[in-house]
Amino acid sequence: MTTTLLKHEWLRTRGVLGMFFGVVVLVGILGSLLAVTGWAVLSLLGLLLGVLAVLVIVPGVQLLLAADYWRSGYGRTGYFTQSIPVRGSTIFWAKLVWAVLVSLAAVVVTALLGWVVWWAVAVNSGVTSPSLAVIGDIMADLAEVAPVWMIVAGAVLVLASFLVWPIYYYFAVSVGHERRFAGMGAAGPILVFVVLYVCIQLLSLVGMAVIPFGLGVEGGSVTVVPFNLVEEMSSGGAGSEVMPLGFVVVLVVLAAFCLWRTASSWNHRVALR
Repeated sequence: MTTTLLKHEWLRTRGVLGMFFGVVVLVGILGSLLAVTGWAVLSLLGLLLGVLAVLVIVPGVQLLLAADYWRSGYGRTGYFTQSIPVRGSTIFWAKLVWAVLVSLAAVVVTALLGWVVWWAVAVNSGVTSPSLAVIGDIMADLAEVAPVWMIVAGAVLVLASFLVWPIYYYFAVSVGHERRFAGMGAAGPILVFVVLYVCIQLLSLVGMAVIPFGLGVEGGSVTVVPFNLVEEMSSGGAGSEVMPLGFVVVLVVLAAFCLWRTASSWNHRVALR
C-alpha cells in the first residue's frame, strides 16, 4: 500500500515540482552565463541570480510539498485523503518519505548547479575553478585534521539539517488542524510552527548547557573538547572555534517527537473544516 501511495504522490506533484526545478535551474544557468560576460551590472546581476537559484532549490521544493500536504490532507481534497481505507499514519509516512526523496534530489541538483555557479565565480574573480582534483584536495585536507568517522558524521549532520524541515512543516500543519485550533483557520498551523521554532531555539540552548562538549581543534586535529555555554555567551563568542554538540541531541529528540506526534494526529486527531 505504501508503494501505491508513493506512486500517487509522484503523479500528483510531478507537474509543479518539474516546473519549479526547471525554472530554478534555468535561472541559475542563465545567471551564471550572464556572470561570465564581464558586463558590469549584468554580470553582477547574473551572479546574484545564480547564487539565489542555488539557495532556494531545497527550501523551495520543501515548501511546495508542505503546501501540497496541507491541501491534500486538510484542504478541499482532505476528505478524500482521510477516507482512504488505510491507517492515517501510513498516509503520513508515505507523504514524508516522498518529501525526503524529493529533498535528496533537490540536494543533488543544488550541488550540480552550485558547480556551475562556482565556475562562473572562478571566471570572474580568478579563484580556483571547480574540478574533481580540487574536491579531492579538500577531502585530503579534511582527512589530515579529522578522523574519517567525524567527516562522515559531519556530512550526515549537514544532510540531516536539510531533511528535517519537512518533519517540522508537516507537524505544524497536522497539529494546527486539530480540534483545538479549529476556529483559527490558516493561522493554526502558522502559530504551531512559530511556537515550534521558538522551542527549537530555546531547547537548543538548554542542550548546549546540559551537554558541555563540542568539536574543536586541539593539537592540530579536530576532536571533542569542553564547551561552556555561559563563558561563550559572556565573551560574545569572540575567538571561539568550538562547535557545540548539545543542540544536535536536542534536534534528534525534537524530530522524533514531531514524527510521533504527527502520526498520532493522523490516527486520532484529524478535524477537517
